[in-house]
Amino acid sequence: MRGNGVPMPPAGALSELAQAVRDRSVESWGAARAVTLIGRDPALIESQRKLQRFAASNAPILLTGETGTGKELFARALYLLGARRGKPFIRVNCAQYHDGNLMASELFGHKKGSFTGAVADHRGLFEEANGGVVFLDEIGELSPPAQAMLLRALSEGEIVPVGGTSVRYVDVRVIAATSRDLRPMVEAGTFREDLFYRLRYFWIHVPALRERGADWELIAGHCLAGLACDGTCKTLARDAREVLGAYHWPGNVRELKGLIDMGFHLAEGREICAGELIPALEGGGMVRRIPLDISIPIPAPDGNGHAPGAAGNGKVQAGQAATAAYERMMRGGESFWAVVREPFMEREISRADVRALLHRCLTETGGSYKRLLPRIGIDPGDYLKFMDFLRHHRLKPEAYARHTE
Repeated sequence: MRGNGVPMPPAGALSELAQAVRDRSVESWGAARAVTLIGRDPALIESQRKLQRFAASNAPILLTGETGTGKELFARALYLLGARRGKPFIRVNCAQYHDGNLMASELFGHKKGSFTGAVADHRGLFEEANGGVVFLDEIGELSPPAQAMLLRALSEGEIVPVGGTSVRYVDVRVIAATSRDLRPMVEAGTFREDLFYRLRYFWIHVPALRERGADWELIAGHCLAGLACDGTCKTLARDAREVLGAYHWPGNVRELKGLIDMGFHLAEGREICAGELIPALEGGGMVRRIPLDISIPIPAPDGNGHAPGAAGNGKVQAGQAATAAYERMMRGGESFWAVVREPFMEREISRADVRALLHRCLTETGGSYKRLLPRIGIDPGDYLKFMDFLRHHRLKPEAYARHTE
């Protein structure tokens, strides 16, 4: 570990390319913001090979992969390896903008009075990033007007602010990422076909953690080294390694980091045991094989006789963030949109956490989504919006996946 408290990756954990990326990121942004692409599995190495080749181009890049796989790290690596290094790098989470005008305005600017709330001229992020890179995270959430404007920017380098008439020219490389399959969206008419074909040729798929063999062990070791900055070193016990080696990792690297963090702080000794991790793992077949000699504790019932996270079977228990969200909805009267949706879209809680939370709530409503709404602060008129959000982000708990009421 370096003296600044930032751990070095485990020996042999980085490919030659990943080491070069890390060195450049430390030089550009400091050790605390190092871009660390840990792993030696062939699936990851193949993605890195494409990354290295595409970095030399100015063409737009499309990064695909499940949530939590590290697509933003790949975007930053493309920037660091390319000729635009040192120029602006601006990240935009397209999912956080629900209004089409607001999204287009954020990217391309607007003129005063062009829509309600436009009280002054606004300079968009594409102008701010001129000469550099714009990373559009979750591009599948981009509104139709913004899609049309983006296509023009990609094809001609032209942008027109919302409500404006004069063309402005920018030189920006676009790196787009999505956890969704864009083809069905094209077929449904929700994503422009011409934009899809403009993006698809320089395409990098970031593999899921479950497709990367033993890479999870290298990542876990790096996380533990980072948590040991205060001098308290902890390791994974044998039973914990066996359980995690059999786990499906639906939340990918983000889930692994959160799990290691939780286990580190729960463990009283120098070893993190399976019993401290299993309650937070997503159940329902996600653990492919659990060694028979490992005892899996079922969480104790609460004061009402309910087992937390499941209908008495102990399979699913929300993580700490999701548990806090549950308490805020049940006791504080706050809405699902504020305490679950927003943190999920900002990647502060995982898909596994949200599914576990919903499993717990649906257990209490007999599996009825409609009876669930008032409990989590959603207006009954937003039923279709709520169900569409769950389907869109694959958030329905497995046990209730076919329920529609």
